Amino acid sequence: MPSELLIARALTWRYIVALTLVAMLTTAAWLSLHLVISEQKSTAAVVNISGRQRMLSQRTALFSSLLLHTPRQQRQEVRSRLREAAALMQRSHLGLIRGDRDLGLPGEMSRTVHAMYFDGPDALDSQVRAYLAAVQALLQTRDEDLTLDNPQLRYIMTRAPGPLVAALDKMVRQYQAEGERAIRRLESAETVVWLVTLLLLVMEAAFIFQPFARHLRNVVGKLQATTEELREHREMLEEQVRQRTRDLQKKTEELAESEERFRSISTSAKDAILIIDQREAIVYWNPAASAMFGYAEDETLGRNMHDLLAAPRYRDEIRRGFAQFCASGSGPMIGRTVEVTALRKNGEEFPIELSISIVQLHGCMHALGMVRDITARKRMETELREMATTDSLTGLPNRRHFLARMEESLAQLQRQVMQSAIVLMLDLDHFKRINDGYGHAAGDAVLRHVTRLMRDSLRKNDMAGRLGGEEFALILPGADAAGARAFAERLRQRVADTPVVHEGRPIVATISIGIAALEPGDASAGAAISRADAALYRAKGNGRNRVEQEAGMFNVA
Repeated sequence: MPSELLIARALTWRYIVALTLVAMLTTAAWLSLHLVISEQKSTAAVVNISGRQRMLSQRTALFSSLLLHTPRQQRQEVRSRLREAAALMQRSHLGLIRGDRDLGLPGEMSRTVHAMYFDGPDALDSQVRAYLAAVQALLQTRDEDLTLDNPQLRYIMTRAPGPLVAALDKMVRQYQAEGERAIRRLESAETVVWLVTLLLLVMEAAFIFQPFARHLRNVVGKLQATTEELREHREMLEEQVRQRTRDLQKKTEELAESEERFRSISTSAKDAILIIDQREAIVYWNPAASAMFGYAEDETLGRNMHDLLAAPRYRDEIRRGFAQFCASGSGPMIGRTVEVTALRKNGEEFPIELSISIVQLHGCMHALGMVRDITARKRMETELREMATTDSLTGLPNRRHFLARMEESLAQLQRQVMQSAIVLMLDLDHFKRINDGYGHAAGDAVLRHVTRLMRDSLRKNDMAGRLGGEEFALILPGADAAGARAFAERLRQRVADTPVVHEGRPIVATISIGIAALEPGDASAGAAISRADAALYRAKGNGRNRVEQEAGMFNVA
């Protein structure tokens, strides 16, 4: 029938149009869901990478600090980890501003984000590039040049916890806000599309019944699958947030554990450890500090460190250095070991070895001092210097020290700083007989006795030395031949006239003396020693207890 045919045709056309509209709207609904998921993934990737930038800035700052405080043999590993962190930070930064398909980062950015990255003197792109440049410069610094006053290290330690982290946090919040707005817009569009689709499906069900209902079930199934996919994706994001929260809790626990380890180590340390705040007040004091300085912990906490431990004459200078440290985080004593004088509770001054470094406590800069008492070491160094230059029996300069002084006198003659110098060689006559007849203790007493007589006879600038055994040498700067001869005769006579009393027995000793002039043309001090030694042997050959001088010197009758 014509009417039925028209209805059939109308229904057919309605069915075709409805199917076409449903197909188009279903596709649009699927696309809107896909865009929502894509936008969520893109936002999550951008927020994750931005958050990773913040973590990497703190990690590079930590490795930069470890590079200074780690022993040299372990610094290569720290350098490697610092270099990896810097490279990852560089790639993340480039991905955020240029896009990175592998990281899921879009290649476009909003005007607000673009302005935050590139506009103004504090643009985030400039801050990150300057920070990475400082890290690369620090990596190029040699181990022996690494100090706490290194400009790159100071820049890293001040930028990472402050302006750079604040800028990165601000960028993360901007990315989150923009992502949430985009998702809300897409979700609103998605809702509209779904409502239109449902309306058309109802209309199709009213006009076309079963065929359209079957098609509707298929569409609903796809919508449900997409919704389930979206729910799973949201659960995955929530799990990532929970995991990040657990990581932060773990880091907090590790920090507390690290602080506990520090207290345990400092309690058992042999060196004194103290921490000073910017008011110069002591806030930490370990048991070794109590043993070293004589103060109990409750006597020091809160008190001014400089008034308590610094010698009065050094306090003003130390305070100026500490004021510089508080103002700039650096100073002449930061990052290196110095030797200074400290004060015990009983008023005794003593030498210490002090090493100062910077620590952060509760967000504030403090000074951590490691103190070692070097009194015993200083005493040993003094003793070693004396042993190296002094004869242990007589206390006179030994052969090496005496010859060094003669070389100085020769240099002064050659520069015409000094006009003349005379060298005397002395030898105890028949010293073996004294040792054999009275014993070696008596021989030592005779050597000390002759030493006292020589010292009593010398002028302020004269010098005597023991060259070995019973052999002595003297140098008389500024003396002439006649004066030296007269001095030698007086010394010879005084030794002969002054016996040594050992264990109640007098021992008479005599000396023979050879005299020579130290000449500017001498190649070394040894030349004058040889000439004086030759004169000494003539004195011994002529009967001992005599004074002889080198040939050519002015002869004194």
